[in-house]
Amino acid sequence: MTSKQRIVEETKKLFQDKYNKDPEVISISPGRINIIGEHVDYNLGLSMPAAINKYLCVAISKNKQKKINGYSQTLNDSFSNDYMLNNDNRLWVKYVHGSILESLNKSNYDKGFDIVINSSIPMGKGISSSAALEISIVLSINKIFNLKMNNNDIIKKCQSVDHNHINIQSGVLDQSACLLSKKKSIFTIDFYNMNIEYLKYNLKNIKWILIDSNIRRELASSKYHERVNECKKALELLSLDNNEIKSFRDLNINTAKKISILPSKLKKRVVHVVSENDRVAKMKEAIKKESIRTMGDLLIKSHESLRDNYEVSCTEIDKMINFSKTIKGWIGGRIMGGGFGGATINLVELGYEDYFVDKLSIFYKKKFGLNCDMLDLSFVDGAETIYNNSLN
Repeated sequence: MTSKQRIVEETKKLFQDKYNKDPEVISISPGRINIIGEHVDYNLGLSMPAAINKYLCVAISKNKQKKINGYSQTLNDSFSNDYMLNNDNRLWVKYVHGSILESLNKSNYDKGFDIVINSSIPMGKGISSSAALEISIVLSINKIFNLKMNNNDIIKKCQSVDHNHINIQSGVLDQSACLLSKKKSIFTIDFYNMNIEYLKYNLKNIKWILIDSNIRRELASSKYHERVNECKKALELLSLDNNEIKSFRDLNINTAKKISILPSKLKKRVVHVVSENDRVAKMKEAIKKESIRTMGDLLIKSHESLRDNYEVSCTEIDKMINFSKTIKGWIGGRIMGGGFGGATINLVELGYEDYFVDKLSIFYKKKFGLNCDMLDLSFVDGAETIYNNSLN
């Protein structure tokens, strides 16, 4: 039995034990990594994500109580709230409630839902446990009510959860990666037009390893919004100066003169976005050509830009990346996700995985008194509904 099958069976049994009935629908979503293309989705840029072999599973059925009853096995926590009124400040409850309301267009539905959530995705590590939760619930509601939402509809519903219920002005990178990924593939998303290109991933002599810094991302939410607003302001100023500039995609790494009007801080933000888009395009070509060293160099340059231009790294992560450069077998890496802590994504020569993790762990423990945890990655299919007993 695979880890995916196991969590589905566990979730089904948890639901049966808690509610004394079968679920109508079980949906499951993987977590995701982002190889390169960070903080560009809300700037209509390019990203290169992939779903990974960690899962969040949701079992759900309608009830007649006009209440949403939820239980999280992962958190060992539960709630029971009115369908249309949620005064619960627990974040996971907001995600559940918001996902249901957005799926049903905030309609005054005359019944409720029973839900069980079970997850192997580490929380708060930048691999999209929250997006996996949104996707799984929206997929389930779509199936129960035969709403005929397409993938883009589902992604937009999840983004509305972030905007309207969590107060995060997110892009759609996380939800897109969780839903649209394909096994043994990575893909590029062009957020300007939502075009997607899948790349068959056949590289045998390298491994992708996620290292958790165990630094909580305390500033991630507030600083994220700060960066979003800085980019909006920069684009406004550039558009006023040159009406041909409608988005950062109208710039390239050779158009420094066009951004010279910006204040220093905003200029740095734009330099990151424009150069990161260029790195995504170069990474795509490097993967096609199996140019491993180029891939590693691009990861390092991405980290340097996130550190210096976008200013979303932290001391612990920077020291981790710098020390990694001294470890045999390490090819490249960078901070991943929103920043200010969280995880690094690393490219390591096959056979050096344990050596890399051991060396880095010893250094990190000695330097900061913290453990760094490793997650070995493989690329998997995106989210799906795999059990449907609903009667529409």
